Amino acid sequence: MHSVHKNMKRRRIMRKRALALILASALAAGMLAACGKSPQSEASSAASAPQAPEAGEEVTVTYPLENPDDVTLSWWIPMAPPAAKHITNYSEAEAYAEFSNCTNVNVEFIHPVSGQEKEQLGVLLAGGDLPDLIMIRNWYNGGSSAGVDDGVFMDLTDLVPIYAPDYYKAITSSELAYRLATNSEGRITEFNLIKSSAPAFNRIVWNKSVLEKYGYTDGAAPETVDEYTELFKKMAADGLPGFSPTSNGQVVQFMYPFGITSGFFLGEDGSIRYGQATEEYRDYLTLMNQWYEAGYLYKDFMTNMTQTELQALFNNQQVGMMIGSADQARAQAATVGVDVVKANYPRIKKGDPMHFETTSWEQLPILGGQTTVISADCENPELALEYMNYYYTQEGCDLQSFGIEGKSYVVAEDGTKQYTDYMLNNPDIPIGDVGNILKANACPGLREADINCFPDYLTDPDILAFRMQYSDDPTVDDSQVLPAFQMSMEASTERSKIMRDITTYIDEMTLKFITGAEPLENFDAYLEQLDKMGMQDAIDITASEYEVFLTKPVPEWITE
Repeated sequence: MHSVHKNMKRRRIMRKRALALILASALAAGMLAACGKSPQSEASSAASAPQAPEAGEEVTVTYPLENPDDVTLSWWIPMAPPAAKHITNYSEAEAYAEFSNCTNVNVEFIHPVSGQEKEQLGVLLAGGDLPDLIMIRNWYNGGSSAGVDDGVFMDLTDLVPIYAPDYYKAITSSELAYRLATNSEGRITEFNLIKSSAPAFNRIVWNKSVLEKYGYTDGAAPETVDEYTELFKKMAADGLPGFSPTSNGQVVQFMYPFGITSGFFLGEDGSIRYGQATEEYRDYLTLMNQWYEAGYLYKDFMTNMTQTELQALFNNQQVGMMIGSADQARAQAATVGVDVVKANYPRIKKGDPMHFETTSWEQLPILGGQTTVISADCENPELALEYMNYYYTQEGCDLQSFGIEGKSYVVAEDGTKQYTDYMLNNPDIPIGDVGNILKANACPGLREADINCFPDYLTDPDILAFRMQYSDDPTVDDSQVLPAFQMSMEASTERSKIMRDITTYIDEMTLKFITGAEPLENFDAYLEQLDKMGMQDAIDITASEYEVFLTKPVPEWITE
């Protein structure tokens, strides 16, 4: 994403896991109270508590762990849909079972009902007696920091360097990684997935036969908005819509050409802007309205279709193109004999820059998707930290990314990892599902980039080339992408309160403008209404929090 920072060279030392009977003095008193510790026990623990490592030291944890009491940790974690087709609990998945074998820690997985995760998390938190680990994703209002302030989650700041040193190493590998992994006060309150997310996978995918019918041969595709309009016109004359937009009508692939994206982003001058509250959004809506009235858009796009339904439209040639995971679209289309062509980001003029690339070649914390916390009810936080730390070791990374060595993959003489038939041709698990059974793709940890570990990429050069296509475009960068940083509880709560009604209003008005139910002559009134609803306040809150993100202190040894 941003420039890669030089890692600090640190002296490597070995520390044995402290066998203190109670938490270290580094724990705040409020956290101790949440775990049921008395003031007297706090004082007695202080004398024997392990000391945090000095700046520059690197600590290691030895696996398997000492677990003389055979403690079992509990983990509330949603189950990935592909896994649910084969198992009822992650304890039945061999990758997660191997994590227990390698750490000497058994885990009781608790899975919410699919589709009801956020609601069931609320019920869980309200009921008390929380499991040790909870995957909150982005479902806790104000994030994990707010949960710490609420006394629900543990503050991990002083514990991570001692009991999760590999995670600490990962989040202090660069200044940017540290800023992303810590809250506005520089506190560590959660575990996140850390990986390189590039190259981008959400792209425009065309039916190759449609393109060839209208003159685009040899893998060519439209490049400019005008070329899309001209092609859609030819298709509409034959009764074929161009594509089905997202149900709210906000298609970022066609917002980019106008210099905006959906939601908060960085203006060219570095200021905070909101895509749907800009003059440029008028231009986007004008384009979409023209396409809608001309019949270039699928008429029922507002029916909130699933990605599976959108894929079916594409596969059945009811539309000429679709937007989504290009790899998945290609694979699904191939099952019905449809060849595809991937298109680059559309522009107004060929060669225009595009500053909204959301993926990164750097290994960085990815917030929200698999965010996991340690609850304040956890009675063995050191063990929980050491267990989670394994996910960030090289061995844990390999297990998540490739599966079990000698079973799912072997290491060749040149050091490369090669999948076995057990992974590639498993008679019981389709290739599309192995990542959630034979590997561990649905949990936080340090993970290889997709292009380095997905079976399809390692076994089929054509699939890898398809994913890599356009990844070297020099006109594309991320200079206007606002990082997904952690905000303070007060700011997050206040902004959420403002944006709740604003988001609903934007969704309603966007569809009205596109369909012509609301004339675009009323766009100024729309902007005025957004301002009355507090849009500028939300922008100001975001700008203030972003300034904190950019200026919060970073340990000097990270930047050396």
